[in-house]
Amino acid sequence: MPDGLLSVISLLAVGYILMLIEIFVPGGILGILGLIAVTYGCYVAFELGTSWGIAAVTLSLVLTTVAIKILVRSRVAKRLVLDNQGAEDWKAAEEGLGDLLGRTGMTLTPLRPAGLIEIDEQRIDVVADSEFIESGVEVRICEIEGNRVVVEVPVVEAPDASAPALEEIIESREIAT
Repeated sequence: MPDGLLSVISLLAVGYILMLIEIFVPGGILGILGLIAVTYGCYVAFELGTSWGIAAVTLSLVLTTVAIKILVRSRVAKRLVLDNQGAEDWKAAEEGLGDLLGRTGMTLTPLRPAGLIEIDEQRIDVVADSEFIESGVEVRICEIEGNRVVVEVPVVEAPDASAPALEEIIESREIAT
């Protein structure tokens, strides 16, 4: 048994232990240190002789392959990876939002720029078009893009010129009494 073989085995063992710990304590540092230890262990094995180096690299590749296959099938991996369970109930956007375009509602929260409005006792997450809008203000839905609903403060139209002015209505009531 060559003199440095114990150090090669130690480096490979420490490297694989560090990479195993990296699975449970993520951050990258332990995994990188483990990879460096395994690589240096293979380098030291080549210094002992070509056959020892090839044996160390082969052992490392076999151990890595086996470890990955075991890890993929383990409970730990199943907790780390999302599955499709419940995917059939998921929806990307609320249905029926397109019917709300042009409707008006009352802000329940300040829109700075996002908040809630209520239309026909239905709460809707919205975004203000350009400005902050206080709560209790009437707003109009001006744009719907997927799940994003944009509102604006409706423009108050000037009274129609053909309609009687407010002063005229008050005068006519005073005359009638």
